[in-house]
Amino acid sequence: MISSRSVLVTGLAVACGLLLAYSIVGAQEPSYPLLGKAAPGFSLDLAGGGKMNLADHKGKDIVVLDFWATWCPPCRTLMPIMVDVTDKYKSKGVVFYAVDIHESPEAIKAFQEKTALKFTVALDTDGKVSNDYAVDSIPMTVIIDKEGVIKAAHIGLAPDARERVTKELDTLVAGKSLIAPERKPEEKKQPEKK
Repeated sequence: MISSRSVLVTGLAVACGLLLAYSIVGAQEPSYPLLGKAAPGFSLDLAGGGKMNLADHKGKDIVVLDFWATWCPPCRTLMPIMVDVTDKYKSKGVVFYAVDIHESPEAIKAFQEKTALKFTVALDTDGKVSNDYAVDSIPMTVIIDKEGVIKAAHIGLAPDARERVTKELDTLVAGKSLIAPERKPEEKKQPEKK
């Protein structure tokens, strides 16, 4: 006889396994509601002092936002990859902000000291920016082009995260788009008449 407790434990294990598998696989989010749209504006305090305002980058920089938290294992694994990749593009007009959700500057400082990683952290202490960016799961990476349009969004930790983000940044730095322009109905290819 199967107890209700073992059914509950099994159900929780399956749910956690599915969540972990999705987090590890990661994915470009074609259904991400903000893909191809103007990035919501925001201004946040920085963990080391100062402020960042997204509007300051419009027309100048490609912005990579990585929504994360120090308690999140996939976030901790992805962070060194994102720092390494984006550091290589600093001279090409790419800026990186780790947008920490609901944590104290002290927790972030302890994480950076422990890992010896140097990166700029924007503090989303009330979660408003995360809500504006439709962040339902972390880590979540959002890439915004120089015009302020969201060109890519990825949820989770994908095995090819380094290669994928590198390719996307190469494309944007070259002035190309990651999103195919939507065709107007009259532009759609019509079948040839015989």
